[in-house]
Amino acid sequence: MFLETIKAEGLAHLSYLLGDESNGVCAVIDPRRDVDVYLEHARRHNVRITHILETHIHADFVSGSLELHAATGAPIFVGETSEYGFEHKALCEGDSLSLGSLTIEALHTPGHTPEHVCYLVSGGKGSVERWALFSGDTLFAGEVGRPDLLGHGRAQELACALYHTLHDKLLKLGDEVEVYPAHGQGSPCGGSIGDRNTSTIGYERLHNPKLQIKDEATFIEAVLSDLPPAPFYYPRMKKVNAQGPALTRCLPRVLPVDARTFHEEMKKPGTVIVDTREIEAFGGGHIAGSLSIALRGEFPQWAGWMLEADARVLLVLSDDDKLDEVERHLLRVGFENIAGYLQQGMRGWFEAGLPFERTYEMSVQELHEKLSTATNSFQVLDVRRDDEWNEGFISTARHLFAPYLTKHLDVVEKGKPVVVYCGSGYRASVAASVLQQNGFTDVCSVPGSMAAWKAAGYTTVKPN
Repeated sequence: MFLETIKAEGLAHLSYLLGDESNGVCAVIDPRRDVDVYLEHARRHNVRITHILETHIHADFVSGSLELHAATGAPIFVGETSEYGFEHKALCEGDSLSLGSLTIEALHTPGHTPEHVCYLVSGGKGSVERWALFSGDTLFAGEVGRPDLLGHGRAQELACALYHTLHDKLLKLGDEVEVYPAHGQGSPCGGSIGDRNTSTIGYERLHNPKLQIKDEATFIEAVLSDLPPAPFYYPRMKKVNAQGPALTRCLPRVLPVDARTFHEEMKKPGTVIVDTREIEAFGGGHIAGSLSIALRGEFPQWAGWMLEADARVLLVLSDDDKLDEVERHLLRVGFENIAGYLQQGMRGWFEAGLPFERTYEMSVQELHEKLSTATNSFQVLDVRRDDEWNEGFISTARHLFAPYLTKHLDVVEKGKPVVVYCGSGYRASVAASVLQQNGFTDVCSVPGSMAAWKAAGYTTVKPN
């Protein structure tokens, strides 16, 4: 028997291969879109992928189930619902599957979504009793799933269902049962997911803050009041995964584009230039109108936040060998129309004699000095989440979460210099690039942002 975890960086998505080598069979649970990794692992273990299991209709990434089915012929098993638009096998409460010496039992666990199922595993040498729960987005390490992604009209109903799923089903399992969730720390699919990728029922029973709440009404209030903003692309992902995403078969070939051709291509309707270089490099010189989304762990989530569904994407890379990583990230959140990348990067652009612009950077020391001496000569914009703002902000700052900036530009006064900060500088660079796209000419971002401000010993204020 073997169990392997596949982590999709940036989305904190966890998928699993569970197999019985002696019988040559394997199941994949909640696969990501680029499925080559599962095929490679199956070959290494000398097994066939015979089952594809989905815990629910995912909102944060494009499912790889159809892709994996096309590659292996394995059937796709899901929770019972009329929403799926592709061939599948529905599992109800108590249905079980045989995987060699292993038995996989379906538990209907509504709450995060109505059709959600968890998979309870028993069997294998020395493991007669149930020993693992693949919990999807119902239970995480230190957190529970969010019930609001179908809209606030159903959030109360699903929060109630989640309470009963947890207390009437999952907490009645043995304390020794290991929990394998679909996400780890950093995913917005839970309010505050812990650092560990796995847990046990017993540990969560004792230490998960939400599971300490025994009263249903109090639980519902706590779950609904402790949620990060849901990225804009989530509703679109749910529709894509319900009807069945388009097959890619393999990574599409994205070609390099020389600077002069790139300059013409960027004028085509619906085109967005995504500059994936580090924020300092972007600040030093970039193509006018480009969007800064640096290739860090946050990249796929911020691509989802900031790009329109039908965006035609041109890429600026720090190095050509980053293309595969960037392309995988974009495909996982549903962006398939990647029209090319800038040959030789910004070096090629500069050497072609084409125009560029800068985003100036201001140190926290300079910002502190200016705030101490200047009177209304510039504006400060905080682009963090509400919960971060409530913990303390720089005096005189205005607040707007970065993804909302495009539709609320009136928060910022045109013609007056603006200094943008966030938690570390990443979102400040995103927001500064949005402002420049929209005609703000005097924009500065703050490297290090709030982390640097606090490290320098400067004070913050809290909302009244």
